[in-house]
Amino acid sequence: MARSRFSVQVEGLNQLKKTLRQLKDKDLSKRVREVNKMAAELVQPEAQRGVPQHRRSPKDAKKYRPGKLAKSVKVVVSANSAAIKAGTAARSPYAGAIHFGFPRRGIKPNRFLYRAMARKSDAVSETYEREISAVLRSKLES
Repeated sequence: MARSRFSVQVEGLNQLKKTLRQLKDKDLSKRVREVNKMAAELVQPEAQRGVPQHRRSPKDAKKYRPGKLAKSVKVVVSANSAAIKAGTAARSPYAGAIHFGFPRRGIKPNRFLYRAMARKSDAVSETYEREISAVLRSKLES
């Protein structure tokens, strides 16, 4: 399966990360991590709503419980990035097949994560711009 990423590029973010490493300011790194989390949490509810819904039928396995994939949509954050991930190897290993498709099994791609990011990209960009500016202003003022 091909893996690809939908991302928002923030101009100057790489320079900011480099400067943070040079400053070795843990508080500032923590604040940037919080901004990453804030931006990613804007996309998470939209991604959960976009997960394809399926109802249990008599043919389905007894273990099948609808909603497992939607519950597995999580935010993963670091000081360098933020990501929205769906599925786990133990609970919903089929997340990749749902998102990217599986032609041999007749599963068409349903790119719910990409659609969620596309819908929320303006809000994410605005949040980054506003919050990173606030972090830098607070650091420069102190």
